[in-house]
Amino acid sequence: MDKNCLVYGIEIPNTDWENTPASVKELVEKLGQHIKQSDKELADLKVQQQELLEKINRTSKNSSSSPSSDPPGVKKRPPKKKSGKKRGGQPGHKGHSRHLYDMSECEAVLDHQPATCSCCGEKLTGQDPNPYRHQIVEIPPIKPIVVEHRLHQLLCENCGVSTRATLPSDVNPSGYGIRVVALVAVLSGLYRHSTRMVQNAMADVFGIPMSLGTVNKLRCEASSALESIVEEGKIYVQNERIVGADVQRKLRPRPTLCKEMLMGAMKKRSRGGCG
Repeated sequence: MDKNCLVYGIEIPNTDWENTPASVKELVEKLGQHIKQSDKELADLKVQQQELLEKINRTSKNSSSSPSSDPPGVKKRPPKKKSGKKRGGQPGHKGHSRHLYDMSECEAVLDHQPATCSCCGEKLTGQDPNPYRHQIVEIPPIKPIVVEHRLHQLLCENCGVSTRATLPSDVNPSGYGIRVVALVAVLSGLYRHSTRMVQNAMADVFGIPMSLGTVNKLRCEASSALESIVEEGKIYVQNERIVGADVQRKLRPRPTLCKEMLMGAMKKRSRGGCG
């Protein structure tokens, strides 16, 4: 029984293909390649056509484009119907007023009483049991706390060798305290400021000038101090059954949980001192 062969998707007997003249075979090969190329070009054109149709039909209603980019003829959205309600908070709506500090947290409490009636000018007396509270919040003047350690050098009368005193073990040899180091680390890491922005903030806001190299040095110092604590935090998170939930089992993003853990670790480290 004569077997069939597949020529560009068409089955024909082997004997017919073998008996086909070479010129016809060459023509069939060229036609087959031409058909393949035509099919590929047609598929590409269909993709381009679909993209153009989507672009032509794109409006502010079916995309994130602004209404000003809509082509002519596109119907504008009808204006919203007025609800008849007054502007602002509605009856029963919980208000959101400015936070007021407790009176015990105030530096001073000053009472202002009107002397005369705003209507008739009569002299006023008495006390208001519920006065309107208006608070002014201010930042105290920021002045660096500078402690100078003077290392004296004394000459031995016995052997003639000079000996200079050394810094106490709890004094940072870098010349900056743990709060300065922590602040540089927070500005660089948590708030993602550049080295120059941290340098400017330390000088302009806190009155502590430092070079770019010092900023980087303090950042590395904080990173080194927290290295073991970060590793403990990683192990703690990896061993937890539920990651990203607080004590009420409310889900929170993993970065939020890790940030809170690291900030707590920094507070603990500052209380215990660091190098």
